Amino acid sequence: MGRSFRKVTTATLWEKLPPKPYFHAPSQTYYNIVEHGNDVFERRWQIGYDGQETNVEEKRMDYVLGSGNHGQTFLHVTAQDTLEQLPFGWYAENGGTWAMIPGYDRPDNAGSTRLVKYECLFCHDSYPHDPPGPSPAPTAPVYHLPLPQGIGCQRCHGPGERHVETVTRAGATLAQVRASIVNPAQLTPEREFEVCLQCHLETSSLLLPHALLRVDRGMYSYRPGQPLGAYRLDLDRAPEKNTRFEIADAPYRLRQSQCYLQTQSWAPAKRMQCTTCHDPHNIPRGEAATQHYDAVCLTCHAAGAPAPMARSHNNTNPDCISCHMPKRRTDDAIHIAMTDHLIQRQPPPNLLAAKQEYYESRATSYKGEVVPYWPAKLAPTEQNQLDLAAAQVEEDSNLRQGITELAALLQKYHPAQADYYVDLADALHDAGEPAPSAAMYEEALRHAPNNGGNGSAVILLRLGHAQMDWQQWPQAAATLQRVTVTTPTDPVPWALLGEALFQQGQNAAAQRALTQAITLDPDSAEPYNYLGGLLVRGGDMAGAEKDFRRAIELQPNVAAWQANLAGLLASEGRMPEAGYLFKLSIQLDPQTASTRVEYAQLLTSTGDNAAAEQQAQAAVQDDAEDASAHDIYGYLLTARGDGRDGVKELRTAVRLEPKLWRAYLDLAVALRATGDAAGANAQLRIAAQGDDAAVRAAAVQMLQRH
Repeated sequence: MGRSFRKVTTATLWEKLPPKPYFHAPSQTYYNIVEHGNDVFERRWQIGYDGQETNVEEKRMDYVLGSGNHGQTFLHVTAQDTLEQLPFGWYAENGGTWAMIPGYDRPDNAGSTRLVKYECLFCHDSYPHDPPGPSPAPTAPVYHLPLPQGIGCQRCHGPGERHVETVTRAGATLAQVRASIVNPAQLTPEREFEVCLQCHLETSSLLLPHALLRVDRGMYSYRPGQPLGAYRLDLDRAPEKNTRFEIADAPYRLRQSQCYLQTQSWAPAKRMQCTTCHDPHNIPRGEAATQHYDAVCLTCHAAGAPAPMARSHNNTNPDCISCHMPKRRTDDAIHIAMTDHLIQRQPPPNLLAAKQEYYESRATSYKGEVVPYWPAKLAPTEQNQLDLAAAQVEEDSNLRQGITELAALLQKYHPAQADYYVDLADALHDAGEPAPSAAMYEEALRHAPNNGGNGSAVILLRLGHAQMDWQQWPQAAATLQRVTVTTPTDPVPWALLGEALFQQGQNAAAQRALTQAITLDPDSAEPYNYLGGLLVRGGDMAGAEKDFRRAIELQPNVAAWQANLAGLLASEGRMPEAGYLFKLSIQLDPQTASTRVEYAQLLTSTGDNAAAEQQAQAAVQDDAEDASAHDIYGYLLTARGDGRDGVKELRTAVRLEPKLWRAYLDLAVALRATGDAAGANAQLRIAAQGDDAAVRAAAVQMLQRH
C-alpha cells in the first residue's frame, strides 16, 4: 500500500525500460521511454504519409500508479494541475513487459488525454489536499500539488493528530495512547472489514455504476470506524448477472465463497474477512507465504477444527492456495493475473489463457436492476430511496424504471440537494426527452448551493451539453456564456461555446471563444479542430490545415479529424495524401458513412471507380439513411452499366433528401441509360429548379440537348 502511488524517478524505473520501441498495431502508434536530464518521458509517434515520424508527443512521467506487484500506470501532471494517464504501461507478467494500459488496446484510444478522477486516486493515495482557490474548474479533477506518495497510516487508522499529541504528552498512559487512534482489530467485524473495502471493493469496472458517493459526503471524507454505507452506496447487477473476474474484486469474490459464508454465523472474532489471511503490516513472500496461508486454512480444515476436510495433494500443487485460489487472468486488465479470492473445490481450467480486451458502450452495457451490495439491505430512509433510484439512471442500466421512481421520490420528498434533480435531468436527456430534461436542469439550478458560483456552473455546463445534443444552438450558446462568466479560467466551456457559435455561423464570436480555450489550455485538441473548420469557411486553407494538423498531433486517433484534414487536402487537389488520410480515418472508425462517401468521391475523381464503388456500397450498408451514400453508389452503378440498380439507389437518395439536387441529375442520367427519356427529363426539370448553381446549369444544358 505504501508503494501504491509515488513519484517517478530514474532509479525506480530504469531497470524496467523497454528494450526497443513498442508498436501498437491497432492505432499504428509507436511508444518508448526516454530520458531528458533528470526527467523521464513517454514518447509517442506515428509514421506519416511521407514515411517520416509524425504526431510526435513526449510527456513527462511524473507519478506512477500501482505498486508494481502486478502492473504500473504512469501519470503526467498538466499545466492545469490535472493528472493524465499515459497509454503505455508496465506489467509484471513474464518477468516484466510493456503494453497498453487497460482500455487502450484499440484503434481509437484516447491517447494521453484521459484524466485521473478523484475516485481513482482515492484508492491509490492518501488524502490529497483540496485544490486551491474558491472556485476550481467544474470540468476537471484539479489537484493541489505536490501529492502524498502512497497509502499512509491514516487510511486504516484514522486521523493521527490526536495520537501524535498523546504520544508526545508527558505522563500519557499506554491505554490513552491506544485510545487516541483507531485500531481496526478493536472494531466490530463489519467496521473492520470496511476499512479494507473502502479501497478494495469494486463490484464491476463496467458501466453500472459500482458505487455512488452519498450526496452530503466529500470524496476523501471516509474515516476508519465509520459505517462505509454512510459514505457511499456500493451497488451490483441483479443476482447471478455479474460473473466477470476483475482486478479490484477480491472482497467481492471472497464473499461468494463458502468459507466466508459459513463463518458469518460464528463468533465475531472467528468470522472470515480480509485480515483472517492478510496482515497489512507484514506480507509474507515465497515459501513463507505458502506456509502462512496453509496454516490459515488449517485453522478451520485440520482434523478437530471447526470445518475439518480431508487433504489430498498431488505433486504439482502441494499447497491449498494453488488448487483452491489459483491465479487467473483478469477480464478488465488482460495483462495481469491475480489470485482469485473465490475459494472453490474445483476451479475452472485455462485460467491464464490470453484474452482480448472487451469494449462496451451505453448500447451494449448491462440493462437491468441495480441492486444494493454493501450494505445489502437498506433501511427505507429518504436518502436511501433517493440514492437507489439515482443508481438506476446513473449509467442507463435501468433507465425507464429509474426515471419513474426518481421523479416520484422528488415529488414526495422535495430534497434540498441539487444532485438528485441533476440525476433526473441527465436521465431524461438520455431518454430523449429534451423539454422535461431542460426543466429539471432549471429546477436543479434553483437548489444549487452558492459555493462561489461553482455549483451552478457544473449544472449549467451539463445543461449546455444537453442543448448541444438537442441542436438547440442559440440556447446552448447562452447557457455556456453564463458558465464562462462564472468560471472564466476553465477552457472547457469556452471550447463548447465556440462549437455552439460555430454551428450558428457566428464565425467571429466562435473564433474568439475557441482561441480563448486554446490560450487557457494549449494541449486541448478539440478546439483546434473546430478552429480549422472556421478557417475553411473563411477561405484560409493554410491556417485551417495548420489547426487540423495540430488537433491530430495532440490526439491522432480521432477518425473525424483525419477525415477533416483529408477533405481539405482533396479540395486542393492533393489527392495522394488525402486518400492516405481517408483510409486511416476508415481504419479508426469503419462505420462512418460520410467519410466513405468522401473517399469514394476522391477515388471517382482519380478514375478508380471499382474502389470507389466498394466504399460507396460500404457507406450504404453503414448508414441506410445517408442520401449522399445512395447518390454516389447509384452514380457508380450506372457508370459501370447497371442502370437499373443505379436508378433504385438514386430514387432512394432523393426520397431521403429531396433537396439533394446532384442526385436528381444523376438519376436523370441513370433513367436515360435504361431508356426512360421522359423520366430523365422530369428529373432534370427538378434539378433545374434547385439552388445548386452548378447542378442547375448542367440540368438546363442537358434539357436543351435532349
